[in-house]
Amino acid sequence: MIASAYFELSESRKEIYRLLDRESASLIETIRLSSVNTLHASDEIENLLTNRLLDNARFIRHLDSSGRLTEKDLSAYAKMNSLFRINILNAEGVRVLSNGVPSPGFFRKGENSSRRPKEINELLSGKTDQVVIGLKESRIAGEQRFAVAVARANNKGAIIINLDAASLLEFRKNIGIGKIVQDIASNPGIVYIVLQDSDGVIAASKGVTKINSIYEDELLQQALTIDKPFTREFTFKGNKVYEVIQQLRYEGENVGIFRIGLAMDEIRNLETRMVRRVVIISFLLAAISIIVLSIVFTMQNLKSVSSELSKFKTFTGTVLENMGEAVIVFDKNFHISLFNKQAEKLFQKPSDEVLNLSLSSCSNGLFEALKLFNSQENKTASEFSTEISIDSGVKYLSITVSQNDDEGGNTTLVIKDLTEARLLDDQKKRNEKLSAMGELASGVAHEIRNPINAIGMIAQRLNREFIPVEGSAEYLDITKVLKTEVDRINKIITQFLNYAKPIDLQRKNINSAEFFNEIALLFNEQAKQRCIHFRVNTENEFTLAIDPELMKQTMMNLLQNAFDGVEENGSVVLSYDKKDQNIFIKIHDDGKGISEENLSKIFNLYFTTKKEGNGLGLSIAQKIVNQHNGTINVASKVNQGTTFTITIPDHEKF
Repeated sequence: MIASAYFELSESRKEIYRLLDRESASLIETIRLSSVNTLHASDEIENLLTNRLLDNARFIRHLDSSGRLTEKDLSAYAKMNSLFRINILNAEGVRVLSNGVPSPGFFRKGENSSRRPKEINELLSGKTDQVVIGLKESRIAGEQRFAVAVARANNKGAIIINLDAASLLEFRKNIGIGKIVQDIASNPGIVYIVLQDSDGVIAASKGVTKINSIYEDELLQQALTIDKPFTREFTFKGNKVYEVIQQLRYEGENVGIFRIGLAMDEIRNLETRMVRRVVIISFLLAAISIIVLSIVFTMQNLKSVSSELSKFKTFTGTVLENMGEAVIVFDKNFHISLFNKQAEKLFQKPSDEVLNLSLSSCSNGLFEALKLFNSQENKTASEFSTEISIDSGVKYLSITVSQNDDEGGNTTLVIKDLTEARLLDDQKKRNEKLSAMGELASGVAHEIRNPINAIGMIAQRLNREFIPVEGSAEYLDITKVLKTEVDRINKIITQFLNYAKPIDLQRKNINSAEFFNEIALLFNEQAKQRCIHFRVNTENEFTLAIDPELMKQTMMNLLQNAFDGVEENGSVVLSYDKKDQNIFIKIHDDGKGISEENLSKIFNLYFTTKKEGNGLGLSIAQKIVNQHNGTINVASKVNQGTTFTITIPDHEKF
């Protein structure tokens, strides 16, 4: 019986370590996938920033090619687009134009600086048309900058644009691997988390001041070359911890290895308790029967193992439930076994409605996208991006797929929602495009107005003072047509100038119900006459801090477009709400919709599909919303309807 008790103790200890191996491997895999997603998100942000700066540089090159670009123009453009420095060099590398006075010690206009980045020499020599310098340190202020450059027109120099990189570096800090390490290491039971490479520690949790290097440890060297988790007992600061080790790879390159130390206090306590039970049972063998002893011993061990298993499952479940990304785990039959809080928020489904059901019950679009990804041959990556439709609208997702090495053949999906970043980027591009079109419109209008006015005055004089003896009627008709066309051109020029002119907001605090009910009154009669079902929906009443006249103009433009897009017995719904410090206004119709080709053009100046339209309504609406620091987005499908969504930050009362 003593030998049997010892055997049971040994087997229970092995089972506990097997459970610990499994749970720790799942934990380090989750951290590793989160780190890869973080690196991917950082790269995506830097690519978007690079494309934005290159677009600005090409626009400056277009303006520079006219030969009339001034330092005042550069300063205004840099301020409007939040650019730190714009330098224009001639073919010899001499700076000929800049948007501001340089700092003391920095080379000035006309100087040929040998301190410029070596990449610029490739532009000046004509080897390339554009270069991305990236992050660099300012020589004078010691601050970080992000820079790109393009060749001037006809390769006669270079245009360099610098952006203050402080916000980019702060963003990386807030979402970086170090942040993930600190957040996860704060959970109970985790002693430390360390990411290190051959050169030293890259990131570590609080309290880690020193740890052995890779060169001092053969197992660490092995983990650096083999992509699988390794586990061991390790002494950290004089205490035994259970350490799991696995390398971190990103885009085919080895970033380093993760080391996670888990506390072994519970395991030691369990072993102590189990040894104590063995001793007690040994003393009682003389007084009790073999059968009773076996039952008691078996039940005690089973209870201990079940308790530890429950603790480990609770610990791992807590980590997964509180991750910043959505996590879904399903088996080989696509039946869901884990659906964390972020997944509930993303797909707007409670976990108890999808657990143990097929992945298609969560989202058919996600299920089809995953099947398409799995059907690809020669896959070189474990992640992909997709666009799916759910109840709340279209979502743009980045999905990382991980196959678990367990008996059930489980698969883990780590899903990052990129919808908001995608929409903000589209909005920014539209704003930049409309701003450039407004400036161009203003310049062209001013250049045309004076000669047109002169032509009009000449037409008036010809009409009054130079009437010919013969063909006077035809002569008067021609001069009248000339004067009419001049007036029409003047009207178009006035529209250009009004669009280019900045909007002066007159914000007021108004009641939401009163504001939207007043707008609804203007369309109720039209809805009755055209047999259109028009209604206003809201869940609460609140205060709006807006310019009521300009916002009313925006709402009337959007509602009129919705009424024009529906047939008899169609419906138009105006809804508004306040949530998460934002005000949301939606205008939905079930009309003919907008084609995919026209959807990207509807906010362009003078673009219209209406016979009597002037193409200004949506452009002006976007400008008004933008002046309120808001965004306007549209979703539409042909013959299924259109939805315009306006999002405005909820300001304090004025």
